[in-house]
Amino acid sequence: MRSTQLITGALAVIATTVPFGIGGAAQAGQPTAPTSRTTTGDVTTTHERGIVLECTGSIHGRDVFTSVYENNTFGNVLQVVIGDDGDQVGGSRSDRDGFLDRGRVRAAMKVDGTRALISGSARRVGDRIPVSEELDDAGQHVTSTGFHRSLDTDLRLTWRRATVPLDCATAFAYRLTVTKEPIE
Repeated sequence: MRSTQLITGALAVIATTVPFGIGGAAQAGQPTAPTSRTTTGDVTTTHERGIVLECTGSIHGRDVFTSVYENNTFGNVLQVVIGDDGDQVGGSRSDRDGFLDRGRVRAAMKVDGTRALISGSARRVGDRIPVSEELDDAGQHVTSTGFHRSLDTDLRLTWRRATVPLDCATAFAYRLTVTKEPIE
């Protein structure tokens, strides 16, 4: 019997199964750092590490959602969404070099023609949390084992001459071994 253990809800799934950017463009052909990938028959094993910073806030009276996602195997993606109505603006972009460097976060992109900048700090805190998950996705059985570790963040969003704090309570770093095999 296969079981699925949800560590941090949708965030755990993102960190183990997102082989493509938010916009859907495949990133698998552009590893951002040397990675370990083993393929035996139809089974592929990767050793993945990165961060997930999903944050919320409010700017100019509008709700904000941001996602700073790094994965050394499948790429780095920034997403910014402002508003939750018919006037919603936002987008995403990939970045080969990533957004976190020595504890400093810097991620920028154009949103509705104006530069949106996420900046601040992120540092690992607390104990490593063991992860052991199994799930079926897109015709593959995915097994992930490894660790998550919480990140303490102090991030801000600057857009259209306003700077506001972001709440990133679920932020974490991960180091996982991910095995994918066809479902028979």
